[in-house]
Amino acid sequence: MGILDAWRGYRANQRSKSFEKMGDLLKNQITTKEQRWEAIEGLASGGDFALAAPQLMKRFELVVDHGIVDKREKDRVMEILLENGEIARPLVCDAVRAQKRISWPIKLAEKMLSSEDYLKLLLESLNTENVLFDETLHERNIELLLALKELSDARIVERTRLLVKSRDEQVRMAALECLEEQAREHKEARDCLLSLLAEPLTDDNSRFVGLVKAIVTRNKWETA
Repeated sequence: MGILDAWRGYRANQRSKSFEKMGDLLKNQITTKEQRWEAIEGLASGGDFALAAPQLMKRFELVVDHGIVDKREKDRVMEILLENGEIARPLVCDAVRAQKRISWPIKLAEKMLSSEDYLKLLLESLNTENVLFDETLHERNIELLLALKELSDARIVERTRLLVKSRDEQVRMAALECLEEQAREHKEARDCLLSLLAEPLTDDNSRFVGLVKAIVTRNKWETA
């Protein structure tokens, strides 16, 4: 390796470290809004978006107490990522599949992907394993169900019906909401909800069955 190549390698390494430092500021709870904004703009104008994009994605991992500030910063990051969609798209999809906080990556995915690809991403990201204590998994499933609720497709019914048996109550409630929306166009969703009325009533499921009955009554569905 010549001196020039070594120098280029050194400069590239220094730039990478600089970008990482700015990215770390974006997910650090003790940073100020001024520090985070400077980091966002520094990454946006850094001249190497392939390095900047994964660092910008870190901002979605942090929630700050001031809601207006939090939204303003995330809106700006979203704007930058959308301007560089070809590079950012795989990172956004990976975040939806695996990241803890996914509400903003989901918003980005909806704008970046075709309707079919967006639906497939949401469906494949749902985890239908009946896990008892996994807060991250349950929170992810709830966010995904809320997004699926806004769409209409028979495949949503197939996946969502598996989550009405979740051990987490909030996931079950989100699954019911999603199925109620799907039932507007898909008979399979209505049949699934009606079948839940046949479950034996217990202390553990009384609230759940009550909500199912409320859905059936609200929609004036006929029961056997």
